[in-house]
This record gives sequence, structure tokens and C-alpha cells, in this order.
Amino acid sequence: MKKKIVQDVIPPKKSIRNIELDYKTKNVSENKIEEVTPKEVVKPKSGTRSIRRIDDSFEKRLSENQEAPMVIEAVPPRQMTDSVRETATVSTPPTPPAPPKTPLYTYEYDGPKKRSKKLMYISLGVLVLVIAFGISAMFKSATIKITPKQETETLNATFSAKKDPIKNELGFQVVTITKDVEKTTVPTGEEKIEKKATGKVILYNNYSTTPQKLLVNTRLETPERLIFRLQTAVTIPGKTTKDGKSVAGSVEVSVIADSVGTNYNIGLKDFTIVGFKGDPKYNTVYGRSKTPMTGGFSGVQKTVGKDALEKIDKELEVSLKEELSKNITSQIPANFVLYKDSLSYNLEPSAISDSSATGVVIKKRGEANAVIFDKGILTRNILSKIAPAITDNVIIISNLDSINFSYATGTPANPDLNKPINFTLKGDAKLVWSYDENKLKSELLGLSKKNAMTIISSYKSINEAWIETRPFWNQTIPKDPKKVTLTNTLNQP
Repeated sequence: MKKKIVQDVIPPKKSIRNIELDYKTKNVSENKIEEVTPKEVVKPKSGTRSIRRIDDSFEKRLSENQEAPMVIEAVPPRQMTDSVRETATVSTPPTPPAPPKTPLYTYEYDGPKKRSKKLMYISLGVLVLVIAFGISAMFKSATIKITPKQETETLNATFSAKKDPIKNELGFQVVTITKDVEKTTVPTGEEKIEKKATGKVILYNNYSTTPQKLLVNTRLETPERLIFRLQTAVTIPGKTTKDGKSVAGSVEVSVIADSVGTNYNIGLKDFTIVGFKGDPKYNTVYGRSKTPMTGGFSGVQKTVGKDALEKIDKELEVSLKEELSKNITSQIPANFVLYKDSLSYNLEPSAISDSSATGVVIKKRGEANAVIFDKGILTRNILSKIAPAITDNVIIISNLDSINFSYATGTPANPDLNKPINFTLKGDAKLVWSYDENKLKSELLGLSKKNAMTIISSYKSINEAWIETRPFWNQTIPKDPKKVTLTNTLNQP
């Protein structure tokens, strides 16, 4: 059955009176228009409104698209008959449907798809990572930090040391330094001065192993035939043999010029002993200057008062000791220890060395002697007293320099360093177990961190260890020793 379609057609510029009705009307009432048969024309009564059916082609076109409502043009009331009013109903045309909204998306067409760049970016990223890892592998390195085993022991013991020890005995060496300080002051007067030059000489005994004694005032002669005399009696030790070589015995002495005057103010010289002329000892027992000979003078000289000279002398003494201590400390070898309380000083009285109308130069000369000990030998002697059970291990005392030193009771302020000395050491000795760093480093090259820690744990002298490798992903110690740093945490600041 055909669908009932009500179609409204608005003829262009035609009155309803001229529209031919081409349909069969059953009844037009109650605002309804019943179905009509196409191509059947019903002639309306005169004075009525005519309605015609559109042809099939137009109906077909409408049905293919959409149903179009019929719009009936309103006829003025005065032109319509009663029958038409009864049979025709004028209705307001419905609102046409809104056009479809444009969708928010579009469909892809069936053309060739573009190649995705995601895979390309991923490949590029992987390549960059591979290159980065390859470059970083060239800079592999490792830092190994070691903390050795350590203990603290209380030390309070007395020791005896010799200048020429035999095997397994504690020995000492003497370091001597001489220095002059001076100050210029305003003269307060003048006087006739006659002074003899003085200085230091080292006497040698290369004659025999028997010590050679020399009396006070023994004469020493320079090549220029200037005579100096010993100020004290001395004994020159006999010669010894060390490492297959003959070593002459020696002793240091103070000498004074035989006469006053500036002629005896000389530099470093060699000396012969006048009393040994014609004896084989003349060429084998001899002396050599340690310091220049100074202070000789004869004549009128500008001077200062006694009180002023004493005040200046005290000032120069403090300055001289500071300079001597500083200079002697800087000359101590690394494997020796020096205790400042072991220093002994020999200071000469201040004297006028030069004068003029405008000023007087006051000079003071001093000598410092320091006793030094071999660190290894002293450590073994200390351990033998405080920890005899561990003397076979390789142990160092890390604070050996800061232990308190003092000469034993009864020792003079300036002890005779040619004889054995007795001293006391007090304090807390910090014992540190040592290990062969080069051996340990060579054993760890090329190992993984886990295996390296196993090797380190076999060293009983090591308490803790840390291994840091670079780059972060590397877990192996490089084989190249130049890329491996091994440090002792106790040596770090």
C-alpha cells in the first residue's frame, strides 16, 4: 500500500480559483485530506477553492529525498464560499527540520597512509644510548677507600738511646744549626774595645779506632798561619766502619782567636793541630770550620749602656730561639721524628758587631742541637713496652710526633750528645695496622666489586673498605692501574 503523503505546493503567482483538482475527493472534513487518485480531476463547484495533485514525477522526487508538507495558501474570507470553508482547512506550515550539524570529526579517506615517525624516534634514541654507553666505557675508573685496623694504647715509659747503636738498639742522631740575629740601636757613648774572634770547628779522628783526647787551649792553625785555641777539653771518637767503609770519628768544639783584631774574622777554613807536627796524626786528626770566625776587633767603638744592652740581649734571645727552632725543624728527614723539647741551645752573649756615628749594630749568635729518632726503630721500641704481643705485625704510631718528650731526671739542659741519653715518652699512642698498598691494588685489578671485597676481607689489617666505580652502570674495577685510586681514609684531612 502506498504511503499517504500530504504535499503542499505553492503555485507561483496563481490564485486558488485557477487550480484544477486532479484527485477524487471522498470527504474533506475535520481538517483532513483523504487519499486521491492521480490524474483524476474533479471540477469543483463554482466559487470554491481548487486543489490539484502534483504529478508522479514530483512525488517520486520528494519521496526519494523526504516528505514535504503541504502548504495551502490562505484565501481571503471574502473570496471563499461556504462550501470551500467547509471542505478546505488552512493550516500553518510546520517548521522545516534543522539541517544536520557538522560532525566534530572527519573520516579518513582511503588514500596512502603516512609512515609513523614513532619507530624512527625510538631507533634514534636507542642509537644515542648505545653511543653514550660506548663512550662512557672508555672512561671507566674506580676509587677504593681503605680504613685500616687501629687501637689506642697508653704510653708512659723511659727509653735509652745511643749515638752509635749496635743492632736492635735504639739510636739517635744530632742535627745542629747556627744562626745570627742583630738589632741596630742609637749609641750612647764610646770606648776602646779589644775582642777576639770566635767560631765553631769540627774535629775529625781518622787515625785509629782509639779516641783522641785534646786539652783546653790546644792550638789549631789555618793555612794562613792564624792560630785559634780550643775553649774546652774534648775527646774525638775513634774511626768506625759502616757498610764496609771507614768513617772518621768527629766532635764539634768552640774556638777563639789567639789574638785580638779584625784579622781573625775569617770564613770557613781547614785546621791542623800544631802539637801533632811530625806525627802521623798530623794529617789524620784535623779540623774544619763549621761557622765563620767573627767578632774580632781592636780600637775605639761606639757603645750603648749596660742596661740597654741587657734589654736588647733578652729580645734577641727570644727571636734567636724561634728562628733556630723553625730552621732546624724544616731540615728533619721524613722518616725521622723530632721532639721540640729535645732541642738544646748554646747562645753567645750579645755584642757590638759594628758601629757608626748614627747607630750601633748589636749581634747575638746561637746554636741549636736537636735529637732525632728513626720512626720505625722508635715505634718497635715503644711497642715492645706497651704491646709486646703484636710486635710481629706491621704497625705504625700515627701520632708519634705529638707524644710528650722529656729528658730523664738529672739530665742537664744541654746534655752531652756524645753519650747515651735517657728520655721519657708519655701520652696515648694510636696504633694503626699497615698493609702493602701496591700489592693490594694489583690483586684487585679487573675484579668485580663483589670479588674485590672478598680479597680485601682476607687482609686482617683492614677494618673497612668502600669501592666506587664509574660510570654508575660499571660494576668492575678497571684493569689499568692508572684508572684505579686506592686511598687510606686515615690520611685524608
